[in-house]
Amino acid sequence: MNGKAVPGIRGVFLQFIIQYLILLIVTSCIGGYVYSRSFDKEKRDVIESGISRLEQSMTLLDVRLNEVRSIGTQIALDARLSRLISAKLPYSGEDYYTIKEISESLATYKLSNRLIREVVIYLDKGTFISSVHTTASAEDFYGKVIRIGDLTYDDWRERLLRDYQYAAYFPESSLILGGQDYRVVSYVQSVPIGALNTYKGAVLVLLDAHELAALLTGAADSDQSAVQVVAADGTVVTGFGSEEVRSEQGAPTVADRGYTERVKGGARLLDLYARSGVSGWTFMVTVPQSVISDQLAPVRNLYVSTMLLTLFVGLAIAVILSYRSSRPVHRIMRKLVAGFGEQAAVPDRSVSAWRYLDGTIGDLLANREALRRDLDRQAEAARATFLERLLRGGFAKDSEVEMVRAHMGLDLAGEVFHAVAAEVRSFEPEQPLTADTIRQLELARVLLQELGAAELPYSMRIYPLDERRTVLLIGLTPEQTATFHDRLEAAGAVISARLEEAIGLELALGVGNACDRLIRIRNSFDEALEALEQAADGGVVYYADLRQERQDFYYPTDMETRLIHLVKAGDTAEVQAILDELCQRNTEAVRLLPTMTTQLAYQMKGTAVKLLKGIETDEETVSRLERQLETMVEHRSAAALLEQGTALFLELTELARSRQSGQKDHWREKIVTLMAARYREDDLSLSRLAEELGIKEKYVSQLFKEQLGESFTQHLERLRMDEARTLLGDPEVPVQDISRLCGYAAPNTFYKAFKRYYGVSPSVYRQQLPTGSSADKRR
Repeated sequence: MNGKAVPGIRGVFLQFIIQYLILLIVTSCIGGYVYSRSFDKEKRDVIESGISRLEQSMTLLDVRLNEVRSIGTQIALDARLSRLISAKLPYSGEDYYTIKEISESLATYKLSNRLIREVVIYLDKGTFISSVHTTASAEDFYGKVIRIGDLTYDDWRERLLRDYQYAAYFPESSLILGGQDYRVVSYVQSVPIGALNTYKGAVLVLLDAHELAALLTGAADSDQSAVQVVAADGTVVTGFGSEEVRSEQGAPTVADRGYTERVKGGARLLDLYARSGVSGWTFMVTVPQSVISDQLAPVRNLYVSTMLLTLFVGLAIAVILSYRSSRPVHRIMRKLVAGFGEQAAVPDRSVSAWRYLDGTIGDLLANREALRRDLDRQAEAARATFLERLLRGGFAKDSEVEMVRAHMGLDLAGEVFHAVAAEVRSFEPEQPLTADTIRQLELARVLLQELGAAELPYSMRIYPLDERRTVLLIGLTPEQTATFHDRLEAAGAVISARLEEAIGLELALGVGNACDRLIRIRNSFDEALEALEQAADGGVVYYADLRQERQDFYYPTDMETRLIHLVKAGDTAEVQAILDELCQRNTEAVRLLPTMTTQLAYQMKGTAVKLLKGIETDEETVSRLERQLETMVEHRSAAALLEQGTALFLELTELARSRQSGQKDHWREKIVTLMAARYREDDLSLSRLAEELGIKEKYVSQLFKEQLGESFTQHLERLRMDEARTLLGDPEVPVQDISRLCGYAAPNTFYKAFKRYYGVSPSVYRQQLPTGSSADKRR
């Protein structure tokens, strides 16, 4: 890495901020695209809303026009009108009264519908009947009382009677009625109905254009809009609104509903239309697009302001993040320079920070595989060290074994454990180790591991002792124990046959007794080695099948060390387990000679003397125990010796435990006294208490749980709540003062703690106290 240039802090900052700015620009473009799509959708929604309003108005008008058509039909089918049509002199005799009745009926029809301005019946003989006037000479009457548009009487008569009209509408026109001007749409029905060539007159219903416009007002929500109703032949029936935007091109014929865009006088317009299925008319609303834009202005303004704010805030955040991000990167590069001894102290703006880091990290990862192999070898060595320590009895408690095993990731589970010692031997007398022999033994070990894992489906770990011997640590479940011997012998036969076939070697196995705890595997291991020594002809030898006189006793140094530690710790159960193992190994499995029994007695006496010196007790107990030690060496029976030794060591364990318990009682008294004196201090804490006691905080916490049955926090709160309850009994003490007197710096904290502890607030608790309790407490 020597000679590499280091990027400067400004260069690193620029590289970061450019990336953030690109991200900000891309995000803004996406936001603009989303806005454009949203704006278009909002525009379509506004247009669709306008068309929907137009359809609602159209439906309402269709209903009212159907009522008009029904009225016109009823008038045309009136029997009185039929008699009048055939009368020669309508204004003579009874026909005169018939005309009066018809006129009154027309008045009724006019009042029944607000759309109707006037109803007129005209017969070709000149008879004119309205809701107000009747005459036999319509020519003299027309123009004086009623006039439609600029039409003369003859033009008007020609328009009514020229063709047969069935439910026809004439476009909007002016009406002079009784001296007043109106705008009306004319509904015409020739009579009699169905007399296509022999019709004699027409019923004329004049519809108030102002009332029609009122029905269509809901379709136009702007003063700049215009509404038109266009008949199927393109004739504009009626309309209202701005003349400047009205369509002169007729109704669209593309679809029954929709909109079209056009330009008129430089203004962009939208024609919203809907076609009635009842009348066949097309209802149109013309709206300037500027009106739509005004409706969408809040959305546009919100987007613009949001985008400007986002850009400003995003730029500020980009600067801040770039600075914060570039500082650590630059520090990392400086540390890399310092760590690898590079001399490039002058920043180079042309150098990319990422290229520099990429090259540096690439150099660091160059030896990754070698480092991983070293770690694997170290992990394997650590596992081997753990197994060796386990087999040599280097652990004092099961918890230590389980902790280390879990940390190493060793899968050795079961309720029963066996140690099996395997030795690879040649059929010829033992030969010195040569290079070829070592290669053969390594191959044999590999075969043993592979075949052992295949033939023995147990939880198992393999540990090599030396070039020839290997130990198998096997964990069994209760179900596997019943078939273990058979499976082991069958596997031994398969492995031995394979070794003989492959490299001409045989296999001998020594099996130790089962143990129920992994920490005792050391005993099974010693037994397996002893059984292996008896397997002179190969095969499988079980230690349980060996029972012989031994020339030495069983009391290894590691067991003595464990016994001393456990006695001092006051662990009665573990001490009893070690003593039971000593009895089993020196009495049940073998028969010790008297001389060996005496030596074992002196060894156990030495252990007891060491323990007695380290345990403080009264002189009488010391003297009694020393007398027991003197009698230990007089035993000639191993069973009697171990029985006395068990009682002695258990008594020493009890003394050690009592001493520890006495120390805890001492600390308990000090803690209770100190807490009672200091609980009113608001800064009292577990660390401060441990500091004043002169012991570790963790030990203080443990003493609280073991000796007081509650944590430090629970004990402190209980003391303060008891004091608060007492003080609340005195109404002269304010609640705020009580919080301070109980050790709470803030009254709010006291209120929450009190309500959590007692279920009610301090004020409510004081109110619930019985009358006179305060005086009783003060007395």
